[in-house]
Amino acid sequence: MLAAAGCVTEDKPKGWAGPVTSADGTILVASTDKGKLSALSIADDFKAEWTFPTGDEEPKIDLEAIYGTPVLQGDNVYFGAYDSKVYALSLKDGSPVWDQPFDTGGPVVARLTAGDTTVYAASEDGNVYALDLRTGKPGWTFGAGAAVWAAPLLEGDVLYVASVNGKLFALNAATGETKWDQPFSTGHGLISDPRLSGSTLLIGGIDRTLHAVNAETGKEIWSFKTDNWFWGRPLVDETSGTVYAPNLDGRVYALSLEDGSAVWDAPFEAKEPLRSAPVLAGDTLVVVDRRGNVYGLKPEDGKLKWSAAAALEKTVLADPAVLDGQVVISAEGGDLFTVDPVAGSSEKVTK
Repeated sequence: MLAAAGCVTEDKPKGWAGPVTSADGTILVASTDKGKLSALSIADDFKAEWTFPTGDEEPKIDLEAIYGTPVLQGDNVYFGAYDSKVYALSLKDGSPVWDQPFDTGGPVVARLTAGDTTVYAASEDGNVYALDLRTGKPGWTFGAGAAVWAAPLLEGDVLYVASVNGKLFALNAATGETKWDQPFSTGHGLISDPRLSGSTLLIGGIDRTLHAVNAETGKEIWSFKTDNWFWGRPLVDETSGTVYAPNLDGRVYALSLEDGSAVWDAPFEAKEPLRSAPVLAGDTLVVVDRRGNVYGLKPEDGKLKWSAAAALEKTVLADPAVLDGQVVISAEGGDLFTVDPVAGSSEKVTK
C-alpha cells in the first residue's frame, strides 16, 4: 500500500508527515528522505531551532521515516516512526522527555492522538497503545486484529480505531474496552483518518468507498463508492454540511453530510492522485495532488478560483496546514512551501 501511494522506492520508506505549528511560533517539519524531525522558527525566516535525532545519540537513532503528523500537547511533541517506536520530545529544544521511547511491535504509520494525560499510538503490529504522557508507560493495549494505518480519533471519552482488516472500533479511552456491540466492518481495509462531525463518523478505504457511520451505534448511515481508494482524510465544512473527500482517482467529491448525495454538479479532477487532505483557507478550498500541483477551488461548486494550479514540482503526500491565512505544504525531501489561497502564488520557504 505504501508503494501504491508512491512513498516507497527500492524498499526505502519516505514518510508523509504534514507540518504542524505551535502557539509559540514554531513549525515542526519532517524530512521525508532523511527520517528527521526539525523545529523551525517562523519569526526567524524558518531557521532551524533543533533537529532530532542529532546524530550524536548513543546508541544511534534511525527513525527511517515519519508518516504521522506530530502531535503537540503541553510543552512537548509526540510522534511515531517507522522504526516501530513512539517518541516524546521537548518542544523547546528537542530533548527526549521519556527515559526511553516506547517500542511497539511494528512500524508506526498512523498519526498519534493525545488527551490530557494519555497519548494513543497505533502500530502495524495490530495494537493500539495508551501511553502516559509523562512517562511513556502503557496503561492498556487493544488488539485490532490487523495493522492500523488510520490515526486513532479521540472524541470525549471515546477512541475510534480503524484497521486494515476493514473494522472500525469504538473504545473507552480510559480502559480500552469496546463500546459498540460489534465493530463496524467492511471486509476491506479502512485507511483514511476518521473524521467526526456531530454524530456522523466518516471513514474511507481500499473498498473504494467513503462510509458514514453513526458514532453512537456503529451502524452505517450512508456510503459513497467510486473507482479508487479513499486514503486522504475527508474535510467537513460544518457551516454548509458538506464533506470534501479526496480520492486516489484524482478527484475531490463534495457530498452532503446528511445523506451522501452530490453537492457539486461534477467532482473536481486534479492531474494526479490525491492522498493529502484538502483544507479550507478563508473562502478557498485548497487541494494538492501527488505531483505537487496545488488548486484553489470555490467550495460551493468546485470550480477553479485561480487561472492555473500552483506547480511545486515536488511529490506531495502530506496533509497541508493553514498558518496566518497561508497554506503550508511539506513536500518530498522536507522542502516547505507556502501558497497564497487568494492569488494562488507559491513560495519555497526552506532551503
